[in-house]
Amino acid sequence: MSPNEKPKNLQKITSSQHHGLKLNELLSKRRRELKLSLDDIERSTHIRRKYLVLIEAGDYTNLPDDVYSRGYVKNYSEQLGFDTAQLLKIYSRERYDYDSSFGNLAKPQKKASLKPIVSQTYSITPRIILMVLTSIFVLAMVMYVGWQLSQISAPPAIHLANQDKTSTDLSFVIISGEVDSGADVFINDSPILSSPDGSFSDRVMLVNGSNQIKVTARNKFGKESSKTIIVEATIVTAKDPALTTARTTPFSGVEVSLTAGPQAVFITIKADGKDVFKGTMLPGSKQLFQAKQSIRISTSNAGSTSVVLTNLVVAGVNIGSLGSEGEPKRDILFNKDTFVK
Repeated sequence: MSPNEKPKNLQKITSSQHHGLKLNELLSKRRRELKLSLDDIERSTHIRRKYLVLIEAGDYTNLPDDVYSRGYVKNYSEQLGFDTAQLLKIYSRERYDYDSSFGNLAKPQKKASLKPIVSQTYSITPRIILMVLTSIFVLAMVMYVGWQLSQISAPPAIHLANQDKTSTDLSFVIISGEVDSGADVFINDSPILSSPDGSFSDRVMLVNGSNQIKVTARNKFGKESSKTIIVEATIVTAKDPALTTARTTPFSGVEVSLTAGPQAVFITIKADGKDVFKGTMLPGSKQLFQAKQSIRISTSNAGSTSVVLTNLVVAGVNIGSLGSEGEPKRDILFNKDTFVK
């Protein structure tokens, strides 16, 4: 099969199939079945080849932190047509076993034995002990205040896993990295989700041509820093069902076509109660979503989120924006048999 083509059906893993097989063996075996090389996988997923080699070797010692490795395993298994939820469960179990084993290797340090201080010239009195403790306390307070002042004056750090410039033929790119703990993260000024430890990973929908993606971190003191990634996209529509042409006639279900603009928006989509999309849409990017019964839309900016609706009642109706510019909205519901303009 083509390196950039994904298997149409998810590869379900039964207990008999993975009995005795580890994650790296499952991935390696599936890749060879599809007659794909590691270079093919690197081009289609944009995961560097050295990380693919480590994953297939099961080398958790040299793999990066869990937040990055989990993303690599998810993208790799998705490219091979696996059910990513199953593969991530296997990954989590193996990673936990590795971390537990590594922790057990640490030897407890021996406690230093206390020996009396013998001196013919000096003696340690309660007054001296009090002076030493007071000095330590004052020094600790000075260091703490200095650290707080440095936090107020310094912008948060940003570490990105992506290169400064890249290219793709897909309709999206995964932007991931870490910022200082407690800092908020924005992509093109649209807020995204991040973990309490500062790690983040966001799917960003692209437009054909040059896409400028600005990642901003802002701490609680209002200080911020930014880094920009340029993604050159030559999108192949056939690779993404969400880019197919919207329906022009009513059908037994519900379909919404989303367009972002003039600002970037963070979108969450639930189809028939299940999460099907969560990520950032750059201005001008489009996505098509279908469900049997209902679709719920949550957006960080209703004024930059436009909808075209098709269901049992109407076909291709341009509803327009979902609200005012800058206004966040949650759980906007579209059913298969209702239409409110």
